[in-house]
Amino acid sequence: MSALFFRYYIDVTKYNLFFCVLYTIIRANLIEGIILFGTVGVLISFTAYRYFNNIEYYFYINGGLSKKHLQLTTFIINLVFSSLILLIWCIRYR
Repeated sequence: MSALFFRYYIDVTKYNLFFCVLYTIIRANLIEGIILFGTVGVLISFTAYRYFNNIEYYFYINGGLSKKHLQLTTFIINLVFSSLILLIWCIRYR
């Protein structure tokens, strides 16, 4: 993984965290917030990033990273991360 990918990951995850924390506060359900972080929240963050920072995809393409690669890798990382958090949560509190 390159530093360029991590810049994209951090930028997209900011949108995802904002949305998931807001959802968790409104619904008052932490488990749903964690699941949302790894699934639908990623898709919403891609949409928000495309809306606000669409021109930056050219920066990543010039760096040798395709949009598909960036989004797929980000989705997999967030899915694995949220799955691990849920697994730890279930082992610890169930």
